[in-house]
Amino acid sequence: MAGSEKDSGFVSGKEGAPLVHDERRLYPRVVTNLGAQVQFGEDIFPVEMVNLSLGGFLIEGCGRLVDLPKSPVTGAIEFGLSFEIENQKLTSQCRVVYKRRLSVDKAALGLKIIDMDESTQRVIDTYVRNNLSY
Repeated sequence: MAGSEKDSGFVSGKEGAPLVHDERRLYPRVVTNLGAQVQFGEDIFPVEMVNLSLGGFLIEGCGRLVDLPKSPVTGAIEFGLSFEIENQKLTSQCRVVYKRRLSVDKAALGLKIIDMDESTQRVIDTYVRNNLSY
């Protein structure tokens, strides 16, 4: 089915023109360059937040991030993420849903938020709304 609407991610309109992108994300995301810290047990890793949404984050940091072990309880890699938006210190518990080694000493992790308080949600929601570009 190469080239079909389903494969392309676009829904066709009149005469096959693409109308909308079939985006499967629940929340809009925005590009950032915020500093953040991963706290995994006793270890703290400085990272850069590449993008964020109310559903999760994409972070980049040292290559050791791809080697973090899975929890024997959940079978997933989970950790705390601390960052600052508009002088407000925020934290979130996250689960790794994507990981990629970018180079020997750099890795990217896609994170799903698994726990976050309401005030942090409001700050992120406001930040995303203020930084969306259409």
